Amino acid sequence: MTGPLLLLLAQVAAPANPSTNDVIVVGHRAEKELAACLARNCPPSQEVEASLQASVEQFADGRYGDARQTLQRAIGRNKRYAAELPGPVSSLYATLATVAEHEGDTQLWRTASRNNLLTLREQLGANNVATMREELQFADDMVSQGTWRFGDDTYARIQRRAAASGHNDIAAAAAFRRAWLALALTRTHDAERFADEAVTLAGPGDATMAQLREIVRTRIAIRKGDDGAVDALAARIRQAADGRPTLLYAPPLDDINPPPSLVNSGFQRDRGIRFADIGYWIRPDGTVTDAELLRTNGLGQWSPVILEHVRARRYVPLRLTEGQPGLYRIDRFTVRGTRDTPTGTRLAQRMGRLSVHVIDLTETEAMSEAQRERVAQGIPPAVPTGVN
Repeated sequence: MTGPLLLLLAQVAAPANPSTNDVIVVGHRAEKELAACLARNCPPSQEVEASLQASVEQFADGRYGDARQTLQRAIGRNKRYAAELPGPVSSLYATLATVAEHEGDTQLWRTASRNNLLTLREQLGANNVATMREELQFADDMVSQGTWRFGDDTYARIQRRAAASGHNDIAAAAAFRRAWLALALTRTHDAERFADEAVTLAGPGDATMAQLREIVRTRIAIRKGDDGAVDALAARIRQAADGRPTLLYAPPLDDINPPPSLVNSGFQRDRGIRFADIGYWIRPDGTVTDAELLRTNGLGQWSPVILEHVRARRYVPLRLTEGQPGLYRIDRFTVRGTRDTPTGTRLAQRMGRLSVHVIDLTETEAMSEAQRERVAQGIPPAVPTGVN
């Protein structure tokens, strides 16, 4: 499955759950605040919150290893409080899963995602809304790792269980994920059927799910050679600007892997974290403008390719008040190999084929220092060129 399809899957039909692995930064002194919290032996609820904030600050700064250690230590200290703090402890595991994904540690990613789900299942029950939402996230993670059959089976189980317990919104989200996975696997008929099921489950008053079905149909039309399908869909639907922008189309990223000769020479062993933060405006018509590289760490030759990918995206047009130029977003692109232990050593390294992993950093304020200074002064990001 290609990176853009996974990005689309993550952005549409996402359950609203504040305890998932969305990245949020509250301050820029989080590490010091965590140290002070630990020094005064603060209550577990405060310590978990401080640990989450510190780990996200470290992640936004590109210190993935530090973020992982902060979360693992916090889990070690606080997992015994899961009965009292199921949501916060779940958040520790969820955030660790995100960090592990970007760091390239597939085993830790899988384990943290599973423990996140098990925490809620044990404390709240399998049919609790929060549990089912995290089960959707766990299935998403498994799909991202290529275990598509497991992901589809899990979506199907959640769909049946949620519908039986009267949680049709979750059932519809699971059905839509089945549709999007089928689309990624070129099972066009199944994609249309599951999208129809999602709309039926959501009910006639759910305009969002109906729009998502149209996105599936548009993707199918594009594959059949209809170059005007995106423009036609964009002309029919609009999205309120108070939620996460819905991606209609993103071109595939070019193959980022070096030639086999360089791989065999050991070039591809990624001894550091390679990432780029891309800032961009989404115009009211859903097109992207003023995409810029805010900062990069080791991506070099891949940065222009990623910039072109962002510039070519199309989002659902936005319903904005008159005069608003659009929405400003920042995405973190991490390029890395899978973390593994090569033959002849006990030291784990990122190695193998490289892959791209994306997360929305807008709410983390993970901007360039100049942008941070502008925000601190109450000045919004520069208005995109060509927009009144």
